[in-house]
Amino acid sequence: MLILLIQTLVFAQKSINVKYVDNDNFIIDGALDEGNWENAVLTSEFTEYFPTDSKLADYQTEIMMLYNERFLYIGVKGYAPGKDYRTPSYERDFSISGADIVNLMFDTYSDRANAFLFGINPFGVEREGVIYGGGVTGDLDLNWNTKWVGQSQIYDGYFISELRIPMSAFKFKAGITSWKFSAMRSDTQSNTKSSWTRVPQNQNQLNLGYFGDLIFEKPLVKTRNPISVIPFVTPSYTNEHYKGEKSFNFKAGFDAKIPVKSSLMLDLTVLPDFSSDDVVSGQNNVTQFEIKQDETRLFFIDNGDLFNGFGEGNALAFYSRRVGIGKDSLGNDKIVPISVGAKFTGKINNNLRIGVLDVQTEGDDQYGIAANNNLVVAAEQRVFKKSNIGAFFINRQATNYDESLNGTSYNRVIGSDFNFFSKDNSVDGKLFFHKSFTPDISGNAISAGNELNVEKRAYSLGLTTQYVDAGFQSDLGFTKRKDILRVNPSGAYNMYPKSNKINTIIVDASYNAYWRASGDMSLSERYTALGAAINFTSGASIGLQGTNAYEYLYSPFDPVGEKGTGAPIPVGGYDMNYLDLDYNTDRRKAFWLEGTTRYGSFYTGNKFTTDVTFQYRYQPFFFVSLQLQYDNIKMPEPYSSGQIWYLGPTLNVTFTKTLFFNTDVQFSTQSNSFLLVSRLQWRYAPLSDLFLTYTDTDTTAPFELIERGVYLKLTYWLDISRKNKITN
Repeated sequence: MLILLIQTLVFAQKSINVKYVDNDNFIIDGALDEGNWENAVLTSEFTEYFPTDSKLADYQTEIMMLYNERFLYIGVKGYAPGKDYRTPSYERDFSISGADIVNLMFDTYSDRANAFLFGINPFGVEREGVIYGGGVTGDLDLNWNTKWVGQSQIYDGYFISELRIPMSAFKFKAGITSWKFSAMRSDTQSNTKSSWTRVPQNQNQLNLGYFGDLIFEKPLVKTRNPISVIPFVTPSYTNEHYKGEKSFNFKAGFDAKIPVKSSLMLDLTVLPDFSSDDVVSGQNNVTQFEIKQDETRLFFIDNGDLFNGFGEGNALAFYSRRVGIGKDSLGNDKIVPISVGAKFTGKINNNLRIGVLDVQTEGDDQYGIAANNNLVVAAEQRVFKKSNIGAFFINRQATNYDESLNGTSYNRVIGSDFNFFSKDNSVDGKLFFHKSFTPDISGNAISAGNELNVEKRAYSLGLTTQYVDAGFQSDLGFTKRKDILRVNPSGAYNMYPKSNKINTIIVDASYNAYWRASGDMSLSERYTALGAAINFTSGASIGLQGTNAYEYLYSPFDPVGEKGTGAPIPVGGYDMNYLDLDYNTDRRKAFWLEGTTRYGSFYTGNKFTTDVTFQYRYQPFFFVSLQLQYDNIKMPEPYSSGQIWYLGPTLNVTFTKTLFFNTDVQFSTQSNSFLLVSRLQWRYAPLSDLFLTYTDTDTTAPFELIERGVYLKLTYWLDISRKNKITN
């Protein structure tokens, strides 16, 4: 009874009181020596999340906050066994894998759906982002930006971080007195992760279901947020060798963020330029199906979860990477420019979130691609305490269509999703129903399905079902397979041995089957898998999984691709068996690696695959990594055999907290391509940058130049203040 009482007191719903200050007499330097801090209420008692989740952290973290109408001030004191803190880089929004960090998370509507995150480490390196999807699976968008200030100092046995965040950076309802809040810390020296509120180890630390209360001394008032205008200019030189053309170009455009009331935002983009965006990692594809990639363009990322979340991973109604891509007569993707775009998103009230996205893309007569207007309208209404019902309308409309161009004049999709979350997010589910409308396509044109996931400390269960009609088409979506009925149950059992070296042992099993929805409902694919994984207290892990698979080919298929010299694999059904080995080492080390290796039967032959990433870090000045993918396909005569390579080395150099250099190289034998992108970035003012980018694209066999370019891009983030109108 005594133990139970202690645990109840320690793990009960926590709260932190935030005192009001009537001045801004703070120097943000990581010292906390201003007199104002004497009035702050301190909170501590962080609970370990890793390697155990049942006790208070040995090295505690203390947090205190103060606020007024203009700013939220935060002081953090983190104790540690020494001064050997680790960071991979001084660059903003750095990766926290194997690094020290304190993340502060604010759910300003207390709806446990979305939250703002501000992070800082002992070196004063900052990161900010938005948590979405309730944080159930750790969904975090670090491309959200706002201006704020943070500094840190390292002392004997602890570090102190001091933050000043404008209240205008948050979206909230005026007159309220509390937000939901939590904090998480990673301490590499003691090899522990901890949270301000207790989070079970089987749940993600970003899970909003475990947030406590942030209680303000006085009701919050809302000031008018500034209008942000981000103009850019991009002079460039390009050598399009495949056309025999060289040119100097000058491009100018702008982005703008215009706050509407307290929680709505209008985003505008005119002639956007993506030359400074991150390079999307490539990969070998030896399957029959398209591979989904992450979005890296900033205009589409902010509040992107509202538009991109309809459907499930293999059947998304909207997939923002489709915007700005057209298809030629052979079905190959071609980039087309974006002329203008607008996005209006935000909350009407605590329960209703809306969004409108409209982007105009240019056409390309050379490839027969029409100009298009791409419109998405979405709404999300909260029901029960944490769940929501969403609805959307998507319209891709050609604005200069004629019969000589590829594709159809329009494509429209409507649908609705129901997303369920339990109080602590340990149970979540989804139901969705979508229908498309496309000229000359008949049939039901329906995509529907459900997901149900149960995450408990000892076990997890999942069930996914999916139906996609052969006539369903979403030109702005991602549909991996059509004409299918899918059933995918899965389960896992978690064991927590009393060991200083092993943290958890997980045994899992799954069954994933696809039937052809039309005709006789014949089996198309089936995957039955059984595996186990060991997670070590060092952060390393290893897992082994065996799979028995069946695939039916409805058309001949050559996995080697264009370089295949033999016949394609013929139509028919194929049984396969293979093993997957997953592994990763301790990311706190200067050198670490992670990857997966597969070996087994492959249609009529066999295949060996490895995908591994190596990284070496010299803190904090640079890191170099290498992604290596290798497929060795061996088929009996007369079918194609071959070896496919992908190499993706990356060099990242941090000169200061404002000057960075990055080089990405991609070499692919499958696509016969070599890509090099080098970028020097100088952050000369808050959220304002000068980029110098060099790109080189070549074929590999033979090695010949396709295109080369040099781009100089200057951006400036200008905040236009508006006369404050204080509302209660």
